[in-house]
Amino acid sequence: MSPSTWLVITDDGAGEIRSGTPYTEAALAKVAPGAEIRPIQTAKEDNTVWTQAAFIGDVQAVQFFKGPGNTVGEIHGVVQHLAGPNGERIGMTMAQAGVSRRDCRNGHALWRGMAVCKARGASHVTLVFSIPQYDGPFDQLASAEDLKRAELQRIVWHAS
Repeated sequence: MSPSTWLVITDDGAGEIRSGTPYTEAALAKVAPGAEIRPIQTAKEDNTVWTQAAFIGDVQAVQFFKGPGNTVGEIHGVVQHLAGPNGERIGMTMAQAGVSRRDCRNGHALWRGMAVCKARGASHVTLVFSIPQYDGPFDQLASAEDLKRAELQRIVWHAS
């Protein structure tokens, strides 16, 4: 891990946050040294919600979403100082991240026009790509040509 990498999101979780981790400020703060937990409002694919986020310095690094039994259900990595299970970084293109169009689906609702893709070898991790200045169509996955411009926006870990 390079000095510019604060955290790696793997198939198991992020830092010390794993399936079954309590959704408490103390537990969430263990995601990375020096993390401060603050409430935020953010968009998931289907709705906008209030949740908790870890800030490192003044930079938002990850967002936490409550799952069953007051445990962490999802983690969304949102800063370039994170790495995904295959070295993916926020801002990378789909080609740089080694993601194939066949591993993606079209996003809907608030992620309309985005490509939601499986991370290679990590069944609990999805990668969300947006396409700068994308004009649609929005009812299907973008063309291979348009996806060449797609940039990674979120690295999402799901507990189940």
